[in-house]
Amino acid sequence: MIKIFHLITSVQLGGAEVVAYNIIEECTRLYPEKYDFTIVELFSSRNIFAANKKKELKEKNIKIISLSKLSKRKSLIFSPFKLYALVKKEKPKVIHAHTDLPDFVLSVALRILGKHKSKSLNVVRSIHNTELWPTYKGIGKLVEKVYTNDYVIGVSDAALLAYKKSRGELGLGESPHQNTIYNGCAVPKNSALGLNLSSDKINIAICGRLEQQKGIDFLISFFKKNNINLKNTFCFYFIGDGTYKSQVEQLANLESNIKLYPPIIGIANKIHAFDYVLMPSRFEGLVLMSIEASLAKIPVIASKVDGLKDTLPNDWPLFFTSEDENSLLELLYDIKGKRIEREELKEKAFSFASAKFSVTQMALAYADVYDSFHSRIL
Repeated sequence: MIKIFHLITSVQLGGAEVVAYNIIEECTRLYPEKYDFTIVELFSSRNIFAANKKKELKEKNIKIISLSKLSKRKSLIFSPFKLYALVKKEKPKVIHAHTDLPDFVLSVALRILGKHKSKSLNVVRSIHNTELWPTYKGIGKLVEKVYTNDYVIGVSDAALLAYKKSRGELGLGESPHQNTIYNGCAVPKNSALGLNLSSDKINIAICGRLEQQKGIDFLISFFKKNNINLKNTFCFYFIGDGTYKSQVEQLANLESNIKLYPPIIGIANKIHAFDYVLMPSRFEGLVLMSIEASLAKIPVIASKVDGLKDTLPNDWPLFFTSEDENSLLELLYDIKGKRIEREELKEKAFSFASAKFSVTQMALAYADVYDSFHSRIL
Protein backbone atom coordinates (compact mmCIF):
# COMPACT_ATOMS: atom_id res chain seq x y z
CA MET A 1 0.00 0.00 0.00
CA ILE A 2 1.10 3.57 -0.67
CA LYS A 3 1.46 5.40 2.65
CA ILE A 4 0.13 8.95 2.34
CA PHE A 5 0.00 11.74 4.93
CA HIS A 6 -2.58 14.49 4.43
CA LEU A 7 -1.18 17.51 6.28
CA ILE A 8 -3.90 19.95 7.38
CA THR A 9 -4.05 22.87 9.79
CA SER A 10 -6.53 21.21 12.13
CA VAL A 11 -9.59 18.99 12.04
CA GLN A 12 -12.08 21.83 11.66
CA LEU A 13 -14.82 23.27 9.47
CA GLY A 14 -12.79 24.50 6.50
CA GLY A 15 -12.90 23.92 2.77
CA ALA A 16 -9.33 22.62 2.51
CA GLU A 17 -9.91 20.18 5.34
CA VAL A 18 -13.14 18.91 3.79
CA VAL A 19 -11.31 18.33 0.50
CA ALA A 20 -8.74 16.22 2.35
CA TYR A 21 -11.48 14.15 4.02
CA ASN A 22 -13.26 13.67 0.69
CA ILE A 23 -10.10 12.56 -1.15
CA ILE A 24 -9.31 10.00 1.54
CA GLU A 25 -12.84 8.62 1.81
CA GLU A 26 -13.44 8.34 -1.94
CA CYS A 27 -9.98 6.95 -2.80
CA THR A 28 -10.42 4.37 -0.05
CA ARG A 29 -13.84 3.44 -1.42
CA LEU A 30 -12.51 3.09 -4.96
CA TYR A 31 -9.26 1.35 -4.02
CA PRO A 32 -9.64 -0.25 -0.56
CA GLU A 33 -6.29 -2.10 -0.72
CA LYS A 34 -4.18 0.51 -2.47
CA TYR A 35 -3.62 3.45 -0.10
CA ASP A 36 -2.77 3.84 3.57
CA PHE A 37 -3.98 7.33 4.52
CA THR A 38 -3.32 9.31 7.70
CA ILE A 39 -4.59 12.78 8.51
CA VAL A 40 -1.86 14.79 10.25
CA GLU A 41 -3.07 18.00 11.89
CA LEU A 42 -0.71 20.74 13.09
CA PHE A 43 -2.69 21.29 16.27
CA SER A 44 -5.92 20.14 17.89
CA SER A 45 -8.95 22.42 17.77
CA ARG A 46 -10.73 22.42 21.11
CA ASN A 47 -14.41 22.55 20.20
CA ILE A 48 -17.39 20.25 19.84
CA PHE A 49 -17.22 20.22 16.05
CA ALA A 50 -13.60 18.99 16.06
CA ALA A 51 -14.37 16.30 18.65
CA ASN A 52 -17.38 15.05 16.69
CA LYS A 53 -15.53 15.13 13.37
CA LYS A 54 -12.62 13.15 14.79
CA LYS A 55 -15.06 10.60 16.14
CA GLU A 56 -16.72 10.33 12.71
CA LEU A 57 -13.37 9.92 10.93
CA LYS A 58 -12.19 7.26 13.37
CA GLU A 59 -15.45 5.36 12.88
CA LYS A 60 -14.55 5.29 9.18
CA ASN A 61 -11.12 3.86 10.11
CA ILE A 62 -9.31 7.05 9.08
CA LYS A 63 -6.21 7.55 11.20
CA ILE A 64 -5.54 10.98 12.77
CA ILE A 65 -2.28 12.23 14.29
CA SER A 66 -2.02 15.58 16.10
CA LEU A 67 1.44 17.16 16.07
CA SER A 68 0.67 19.47 18.99
CA LYS A 69 -1.87 20.12 21.72
CA LEU A 70 -0.57 23.66 22.20
CA SER A 71 -2.13 26.87 20.87
CA LYS A 72 -2.03 27.61 17.16
CA ARG A 73 0.97 29.96 17.39
CA LYS A 74 3.02 27.73 19.69
CA SER A 75 2.21 24.74 17.52
CA LEU A 76 3.88 26.41 14.56
CA ILE A 77 7.13 26.40 16.55
CA PHE A 78 7.07 22.77 17.64
CA SER A 79 5.10 21.04 14.86
CA PRO A 80 7.96 21.00 12.32
CA PHE A 81 10.11 18.98 14.72
CA LYS A 82 7.25 16.60 15.48
CA LEU A 83 6.61 16.17 11.76
CA TYR A 84 10.31 15.53 11.16
CA ALA A 85 10.30 12.76 13.77
CA LEU A 86 7.06 11.31 12.41
CA VAL A 87 8.39 11.19 8.84
CA LYS A 88 11.61 9.53 10.00
CA LYS A 89 9.59 6.90 11.88
CA GLU A 90 6.70 6.21 9.50
CA LYS A 91 8.47 6.81 6.15
CA PRO A 92 5.44 7.92 4.10
CA LYS A 93 5.66 7.76 0.32
CA VAL A 94 3.66 10.99 -0.10
CA ILE A 95 2.99 14.06 2.04
CA HIS A 96 0.02 15.99 0.69
CA ALA A 97 -0.12 19.50 2.19
CA HIS A 98 -3.21 21.71 2.19
CA THR A 99 -2.88 25.53 2.51
CA ASP A 100 -0.18 27.86 3.83
CA LEU A 101 0.36 26.76 7.44
CA PRO A 102 0.88 23.08 6.51
CA ASP A 103 3.15 24.29 3.67
CA PHE A 104 5.17 26.28 6.23
CA VAL A 105 5.48 23.43 8.74
CA LEU A 106 6.38 20.93 6.03
CA SER A 107 9.02 23.28 4.57
CA VAL A 108 10.76 23.56 7.97
CA ALA A 109 10.60 19.78 8.47
CA LEU A 110 12.13 19.26 5.01
CA ARG A 111 14.94 21.69 5.89
CA ILE A 112 15.61 19.70 9.07
CA LEU A 113 15.63 16.46 7.10
CA GLY A 114 18.08 18.04 4.66
CA LYS A 115 20.31 15.51 2.95
CA HIS A 116 18.70 12.78 5.07
CA LYS A 117 15.40 13.23 3.22
CA SER A 118 14.44 9.95 1.61
CA LYS A 119 14.51 9.99 -2.17
CA SER A 120 11.23 8.10 -2.11
CA LEU A 121 9.42 10.90 -0.22
CA ASN A 122 7.20 12.91 -2.55
CA VAL A 123 5.42 16.18 -1.86
CA VAL A 124 2.00 17.15 -3.21
CA ARG A 125 0.58 20.61 -2.54
CA SER A 126 -3.03 21.56 -3.20
CA ILE A 127 -3.41 25.31 -3.76
CA HIS A 128 -6.73 26.26 -2.20
CA ASN A 129 -6.64 30.05 -2.60
CA THR A 130 -6.26 32.76 -5.20
CA GLU A 131 -4.10 34.92 -2.92
CA LEU A 132 -0.94 33.33 -1.55
CA TRP A 133 1.12 34.79 1.30
CA PRO A 134 -0.79 38.12 1.10
CA THR A 135 0.62 39.53 4.37
CA TYR A 136 3.81 37.50 4.89
CA LYS A 137 5.77 37.74 1.65
CA GLY A 138 9.11 37.26 3.43
CA ILE A 139 8.00 34.07 5.14
CA GLY A 140 6.34 33.02 1.92
CA LYS A 141 9.61 33.23 0.02
CA LEU A 142 11.46 31.18 2.67
CA VAL A 143 8.75 28.53 2.48
CA GLU A 144 8.45 28.46 -1.29
CA LYS A 145 12.23 28.17 -1.82
CA VAL A 146 12.07 24.68 -0.33
CA TYR A 147 9.59 23.51 -2.96
CA THR A 148 11.32 23.05 -6.29
CA ASN A 149 10.08 19.73 -7.59
CA ASP A 150 6.79 19.16 -5.79
CA TYR A 151 3.53 18.24 -7.49
CA VAL A 152 1.33 21.36 -7.46
CA ILE A 153 -2.43 21.03 -7.82
CA GLY A 154 -4.73 24.02 -8.17
CA VAL A 155 -8.27 23.39 -6.99
CA SER A 156 -9.31 25.72 -9.82
CA ASP A 157 -7.59 27.34 -12.79
CA ALA A 158 -7.58 30.62 -10.83
CA ALA A 159 -5.82 28.96 -7.88
CA LEU A 160 -3.13 27.48 -10.14
CA LEU A 161 -2.67 30.88 -11.80
CA ALA A 162 -2.22 32.40 -8.32
CA TYR A 163 0.57 29.89 -7.66
CA LYS A 164 2.31 30.86 -10.89
CA LYS A 165 1.93 34.56 -10.10
CA SER A 166 3.25 34.13 -6.56
CA ARG A 167 6.32 32.18 -7.71
CA GLY A 168 7.06 34.90 -10.25
CA GLU A 169 6.71 37.70 -7.69
CA LEU A 170 9.04 35.83 -5.32
CA GLY A 171 11.62 35.33 -8.07
CA LEU A 172 11.25 31.56 -8.03
CA GLY A 173 10.73 29.07 -10.83
CA GLU A 174 7.61 26.95 -11.09
CA SER A 175 7.34 23.25 -10.42
CA PRO A 176 7.41 21.20 -13.64
CA HIS A 177 4.57 19.11 -12.22
CA GLN A 178 1.27 21.03 -12.24
CA ASN A 179 -2.38 20.24 -12.73
CA THR A 180 -5.86 21.55 -11.98
CA ILE A 181 -8.20 19.21 -10.11
CA TYR A 182 -11.57 20.68 -9.24
CA ASN A 183 -12.86 19.97 -5.76
CA GLY A 184 -15.59 17.37 -5.82
CA CYS A 185 -18.65 17.04 -3.61
CA ALA A 186 -21.16 14.29 -3.06
CA VAL A 187 -24.84 15.16 -3.38
CA PRO A 188 -25.94 16.01 0.19
CA LYS A 189 -28.26 13.66 2.05
CA ASN A 190 -31.02 15.73 3.61
CA SER A 191 -31.08 15.48 7.39
CA ALA A 192 -32.66 17.54 10.17
CA LEU A 193 -31.03 20.90 10.83
CA GLY A 194 -31.94 21.12 14.49
CA LEU A 195 -32.41 24.90 14.49
CA ASN A 196 -35.63 26.85 14.78
CA LEU A 197 -35.91 28.81 11.53
CA SER A 198 -38.31 31.65 10.99
CA SER A 199 -41.63 30.55 9.51
CA ASP A 200 -42.57 33.96 8.10
CA LYS A 201 -39.23 35.27 6.79
CA ILE A 202 -36.71 34.36 4.12
CA ASN A 203 -33.98 32.34 5.85
CA ILE A 204 -30.41 32.92 4.66
CA ALA A 205 -27.40 30.94 5.90
CA ILE A 206 -23.84 32.28 6.16
CA CYS A 207 -21.65 29.22 6.77
CA GLY A 208 -17.95 28.80 7.41
CA ARG A 209 -15.03 30.54 9.05
CA LEU A 210 -15.79 34.01 10.42
CA GLU A 211 -12.75 35.62 8.83
CA GLN A 212 -11.79 38.62 6.75
CA GLN A 213 -11.18 36.47 3.67
CA LYS A 214 -14.81 35.35 3.89
CA GLY A 215 -16.04 38.95 3.96
CA ILE A 216 -17.48 38.71 7.47
CA ASP A 217 -16.25 42.19 8.45
CA PHE A 218 -17.97 43.54 5.33
CA LEU A 219 -21.23 41.83 6.33
CA ILE A 220 -21.07 43.21 9.87
CA SER A 221 -20.73 46.74 8.49
CA PHE A 222 -23.43 46.06 5.89
CA PHE A 223 -25.95 44.89 8.49
CA LYS A 224 -25.24 47.80 10.83
CA LYS A 225 -26.21 50.21 8.05
CA ASN A 226 -28.94 48.30 6.21
CA ASN A 227 -30.62 45.79 8.49
CA ILE A 228 -33.35 48.27 9.43
CA ASN A 229 -34.68 47.80 5.87
CA LEU A 230 -34.24 44.01 5.88
CA LYS A 231 -35.31 42.81 9.32
CA ASN A 232 -39.00 42.42 8.51
CA THR A 233 -38.28 40.18 5.49
CA PHE A 234 -35.07 38.26 6.15
CA CYS A 235 -33.48 36.21 8.91
CA PHE A 236 -29.70 35.68 8.68
CA TYR A 237 -27.93 32.74 10.34
CA PHE A 238 -24.16 32.84 10.86
CA ILE A 239 -22.93 29.27 11.36
CA GLY A 240 -19.23 29.11 12.15
CA ASP A 241 -16.36 30.32 14.26
CA GLY A 242 -13.34 32.54 13.86
CA THR A 243 -11.78 35.95 14.39
CA TYR A 244 -15.03 37.91 14.03
CA LYS A 245 -17.11 35.70 16.32
CA SER A 246 -17.41 38.25 19.12
CA GLN A 247 -18.41 41.04 16.72
CA VAL A 248 -21.06 38.86 15.08
CA GLU A 249 -22.25 37.93 18.56
CA GLN A 250 -22.62 41.60 19.48
CA LEU A 251 -24.59 42.21 16.28
CA ALA A 252 -26.85 39.22 16.97
CA ASN A 253 -27.57 40.54 20.45
CA LEU A 254 -28.79 43.81 18.93
CA GLU A 255 -30.71 42.51 15.92
CA SER A 256 -33.52 39.96 16.37
CA ASN A 257 -33.23 38.66 12.79
CA ILE A 258 -29.49 37.89 12.99
CA LYS A 259 -28.45 34.64 14.68
CA LEU A 260 -25.09 33.07 15.51
CA TYR A 261 -24.50 29.33 15.90
CA PRO A 262 -21.29 27.30 16.28
CA PRO A 263 -20.05 25.09 13.41
CA ILE A 264 -22.46 22.25 12.62
CA ILE A 265 -21.02 18.91 11.61
CA GLY A 266 -22.44 17.72 8.30
CA ILE A 267 -23.85 21.16 7.49
CA ALA A 268 -23.97 20.22 3.77
CA ASN A 269 -26.65 17.65 4.60
CA LYS A 270 -28.69 20.26 6.49
CA ILE A 271 -28.37 23.32 4.26
CA HIS A 272 -31.56 22.32 2.42
CA ALA A 273 -33.57 23.84 5.30
CA PHE A 274 -32.61 27.40 4.24
CA ASP A 275 -33.95 29.48 1.37
CA TYR A 276 -30.56 30.88 0.30
CA VAL A 277 -26.86 30.77 1.21
CA LEU A 278 -24.94 34.06 1.30
CA MET A 279 -21.20 34.08 0.52
CA PRO A 280 -19.48 37.52 0.49
CA SER A 281 -15.88 36.22 0.13
CA ARG A 282 -13.03 38.49 -0.95
CA PHE A 283 -11.12 35.58 -2.52
CA GLU A 284 -11.29 31.79 -2.65
CA GLY A 285 -9.58 28.81 -4.25
CA LEU A 286 -12.70 26.83 -5.03
CA VAL A 287 -15.23 27.14 -2.25
CA LEU A 288 -17.02 23.92 -1.32
CA MET A 289 -19.98 25.45 0.49
CA SER A 290 -21.26 27.00 -2.72
CA ILE A 291 -21.03 23.66 -4.55
CA GLU A 292 -22.70 21.81 -1.68
CA ALA A 293 -25.53 24.35 -1.56
CA SER A 294 -26.10 24.01 -5.31
CA LEU A 295 -26.20 20.22 -5.00
CA ALA A 296 -28.75 20.65 -2.18
CA LYS A 297 -30.73 22.92 -4.55
CA ILE A 298 -30.28 26.04 -2.43
CA PRO A 299 -29.41 29.16 -4.48
CA VAL A 300 -26.21 30.98 -3.53
CA ILE A 301 -25.92 34.76 -3.25
CA ALA A 302 -22.23 35.18 -4.08
CA SER A 303 -19.59 37.86 -4.50
CA LYS A 304 -18.20 37.65 -8.01
CA VAL A 305 -14.60 36.75 -7.14
CA ASP A 306 -12.23 34.09 -8.45
CA GLY A 307 -12.73 30.74 -6.80
CA LEU A 308 -16.35 31.52 -5.94
CA LYS A 309 -17.69 32.59 -9.31
CA ASP A 310 -16.17 29.38 -10.76
CA THR A 311 -18.67 27.33 -8.72
CA LEU A 312 -21.71 28.87 -10.41
CA PRO A 313 -22.92 29.38 -14.00
CA ASN A 314 -21.46 32.42 -15.81
CA ASP A 315 -24.87 34.06 -16.14
CA TRP A 316 -25.82 33.53 -12.49
CA PRO A 317 -28.20 36.36 -11.48
CA LEU A 318 -27.28 36.26 -7.77
CA PHE A 319 -23.73 37.56 -8.19
CA PHE A 320 -22.88 40.86 -6.51
CA THR A 321 -19.74 42.99 -6.57
CA SER A 322 -17.37 42.12 -3.73
CA GLU A 323 -17.41 44.64 -0.85
CA ASP A 324 -20.12 46.69 -2.60
CA GLU A 325 -23.00 47.29 -0.19
CA ASN A 326 -25.33 48.72 -2.82
CA SER A 327 -24.79 45.73 -5.11
CA LEU A 328 -25.71 43.28 -2.34
CA LEU A 329 -28.62 45.40 -1.16
CA GLU A 330 -30.11 45.52 -4.67
CA LEU A 331 -30.00 41.72 -4.86
CA LEU A 332 -31.74 41.36 -1.51
CA TYR A 333 -34.39 43.84 -2.62
CA ASP A 334 -34.89 41.76 -5.80
CA ILE A 335 -35.42 38.67 -3.63
CA LYS A 336 -37.72 40.62 -1.32
CA GLY A 337 -39.72 41.87 -4.30
CA LYS A 338 -39.99 38.33 -5.73
CA ARG A 339 -38.12 39.31 -8.88
CA ILE A 340 -35.87 36.23 -8.58
CA GLU A 341 -37.09 32.92 -10.03
CA ARG A 342 -35.87 30.76 -7.14
CA GLU A 343 -37.24 27.42 -8.36
CA GLU A 344 -35.62 27.87 -11.75
CA LEU A 345 -32.29 28.80 -10.16
CA LYS A 346 -32.35 25.71 -7.93
CA GLU A 347 -32.41 23.41 -10.95
CA LYS A 348 -29.91 25.49 -12.92
CA ALA A 349 -27.32 25.42 -10.13
CA PHE A 350 -27.86 21.71 -9.45
CA SER A 351 -27.31 20.78 -13.09
CA PHE A 352 -24.15 22.88 -13.29
CA ALA A 353 -22.61 21.53 -10.06
CA SER A 354 -23.52 17.91 -10.81
CA ALA A 355 -21.75 18.01 -14.14
CA LYS A 356 -18.61 19.83 -13.01
CA PHE A 357 -17.83 18.84 -9.41
CA SER A 358 -17.96 15.06 -9.07
CA VAL A 359 -16.23 13.68 -5.96
CA THR A 360 -15.39 10.48 -7.85
CA GLN A 361 -13.72 12.38 -10.70
CA MET A 362 -11.71 14.35 -8.15
CA ALA A 363 -10.56 11.18 -6.34
CA LEU A 364 -9.59 9.46 -9.59
CA ALA A 365 -7.49 12.46 -10.60
CA TYR A 366 -5.66 12.51 -7.25
CA ALA A 367 -5.17 8.74 -7.45
CA ASP A 368 -3.42 9.25 -10.79
CA VAL A 369 -1.05 11.70 -9.08
CA TYR A 370 -0.30 9.31 -6.21
CA ASP A 371 0.20 6.40 -8.61
CA SER A 372 2.64 8.39 -10.71
CA PHE A 373 5.17 8.16 -7.90
CA HIS A 374 5.70 4.49 -8.69
CA SER A 375 7.44 5.42 -11.92
CA ARG A 376 8.82 8.84 -11.02
CA ILE A 377 10.71 10.21 -8.03
CA LEU A 378 10.06 13.90 -7.42
